[in-house]
Amino acid sequence: MTKEPAYHPSAPLGIAVTLSAIAGFIDAHMYLHVSRVFVANMSGNMIQLGMFAGLADWRRVAGAGGAIVAFLAGVVVATIHHDRQVRRGHPVQPGTLLLIESLLVSGLMVLLAGLDVTIAEVRPVTYLAIVVGAFAMGLQTMALRRVGAVAVATTYGTGTIVRVGEKLALGARGADRGSEHRRRVTIAVLLTILVGYVAGAAGASALGASPWFLLIVVVALVVAAAALSSANSASVQMVDDEG
Repeated sequence: MTKEPAYHPSAPLGIAVTLSAIAGFIDAHMYLHVSRVFVANMSGNMIQLGMFAGLADWRRVAGAGGAIVAFLAGVVVATIHHDRQVRRGHPVQPGTLLLIESLLVSGLMVLLAGLDVTIAEVRPVTYLAIVVGAFAMGLQTMALRRVGAVAVATTYGTGTIVRVGEKLALGARGADRGSEHRRRVTIAVLLTILVGYVAGAAGASALGASPWFLLIVVVALVVAAAALSSANSASVQMVDDEG
C-alpha cells in the first residue's frame, strides 16, 4: 500500500509564499471584478451555496457550486497525476501541475479580456471563468503540501489559522517543551504563508480590474514551476548520492 505522504510534494518556503500570494491575487481579482465567488477559498463558497439556496437565488448557487465542483476536479486530476508517478516508482512532479495552471490562467486572462467579462453582468461565460479559475486552484492545492516537515496549504487559510492557534495555545501551556523549536518554526511558516495570501489579495485589489494583470500570475507560476522542479531534482540527486 502506498503511503499518502508520497503524494504530498514539499518545497522551500519562498515557493510556498509565492503560491499563496498567487491564490490570494486570483481570488481577489475574480471576486472583485468577475463574480462574487471565490475560486480558491471554498469555505466561503460553501456558505454562499447554503445562503443563496435558502434565498432561491439559483444563479449565485450555480456560481458557488460550480466553483466547488471545479476545485474538487482539480484536486482529483492532480492526485491522479501524482499517483501515476508514484506507481511508476518516480517522485511526484508538482512543477508540471504549476505549468498546467499557468496555461489555465493564461486562458482565463484571454477569456476575461476577449469577451469583456465583468461583474456588472452575469453571462454563461462568467461561469466558465469561475470553473477555469477554481480548477486551476485545485491543481495548485496539490502541487505543494509541505514546507520541510510542515504541512501547508497555499489556496486557503482557515485550517492554517486553526493550526496556528493550536500551536500558540500549546506553547503557552508549556506542553512538550522538547518540541518548542519545531512549534515555533511551524508557526512562523504558517503565518508567513497567510501573509502571502493576504498580500496577493491586496495587490490584486490595488492594481485594478484589467484582466491583463493576471499576466503577473502567469509569470510567477512559470518561475515557481522551474524553481520547484529544480528543488525536487536536487533532492532526488541528494538521495541518489547518499544511496
